[in-house]
Amino acid sequence: MAAKTTKGGLRTFALAMAMGLLLAGCSSDPQGVELPEGHAPLSTNATETAPAPASAEAAELNVSELSVASGISMAARLGFEKARVISGAELSDLKKAPEDTLGGITVLPTQCAETIESLNWSPVQMGGEGARTDFLADKVAATGSVEVAKITDNSSLDAHYATVLAMLTECKKVTMHQEADTVPFTTAKPKLKSDEADSAIMWTRGAKGQQMRQQALVLIKAKGDHVAMVSFIAGDGLDSPEFAEMAAQILNAALAQTG
Repeated sequence: MAAKTTKGGLRTFALAMAMGLLLAGCSSDPQGVELPEGHAPLSTNATETAPAPASAEAAELNVSELSVASGISMAARLGFEKARVISGAELSDLKKAPEDTLGGITVLPTQCAETIESLNWSPVQMGGEGARTDFLADKVAATGSVEVAKITDNSSLDAHYATVLAMLTECKKVTMHQEADTVPFTTAKPKLKSDEADSAIMWTRGAKGQQMRQQALVLIKAKGDHVAMVSFIAGDGLDSPEFAEMAAQILNAALAQTG
């Protein structure tokens, strides 16, 4: 029973981390954007036989939506052939920061517990205009996400940058404890060019072979009035340079649509 309680608590934390990462004036013409299977078609590309929109506004994507579509188009070129748009209630839920994600897990050093919980941040939590789509490929053991939101709270964005910096410095190596289970949690800075991201982190939870093994790679960059986040999550392998390179390309494609 103790083992079940322990794993349950750690799984709760894992789910919260995954949800936080998975679940980043536009004049560009979206025509010709190739979107993978599962992505909703661009409403600005409606065919003549499609029903007429109720208003001019209904026919136009906002900047965040178009930026995400642009990022997903790049992901498709990189081989991620499937996508899933996050919208409606799911998107609304993402705007709420998860609470008490550690669920009784003890973090050492203790001052890093709050920092780790603060990693559960995403652009849409600022509460304004925002959009997100997840993407994957049958031959790649990782799931990606593109999220873009209008910057409505610079302090929130700056606070997250500070969280990432803290995780890469004083909280670079921590351990999570719950009864008989001990799980390492480490972070590293992905190898990128200095202008490719404002914030970048790769974290690893669990040693190789442990049931709770999981990795995440997160890149964030702001441009104009918007900020984009591209992330990958997988059981292992995200320390391969190709994932950071792909994330940077997708992030750049998304930001190309912002002012």
